[in-house]
Amino acid sequence: MFINCSNHPYEIWGDVQKKASAVYGEVKDIPFPFIPPDCSAKEIRELVKEYAEKIEEYHPEAVLVAGEFTFCFMLVDKLLTDGINVVSSCSKRLTEEVKKDDGTNEKKSIFLFEQYRKYEYFKEGSDGQ
Repeated sequence: MFINCSNHPYEIWGDVQKKASAVYGEVKDIPFPFIPPDCSAKEIRELVKEYAEKIEEYHPEAVLVAGEFTFCFMLVDKLLTDGINVVSSCSKRLTEEVKKDDGTNEKKSIFLFEQYRKYEYFKEGSDGQ
């Protein structure tokens, strides 16, 4: 099983990303939580515990975690510590910026999924293999 813990449900993914996910099995969406900007580290830690329990109930082969940075960091750390593979999606970003007549800029980005990359702990002297 592949858990998608992000703000991007499986149904909107492109074919390349769906195919890359299929190697881990069935995909289950667990929507990423809303993290208020005034949320304390303690509150985030509690939310991470709740989400880790929910995710681990599925005994996934891998988990995609993408969203608010501090929550992601803590959740990735917790899942790796518990022996769960965690991945990040790697995409090319094509960006177009247009200056509008009213002086504002409008930016449009298109993300082209390339692969998943596993999270690893940093180890001095590791060759990244």
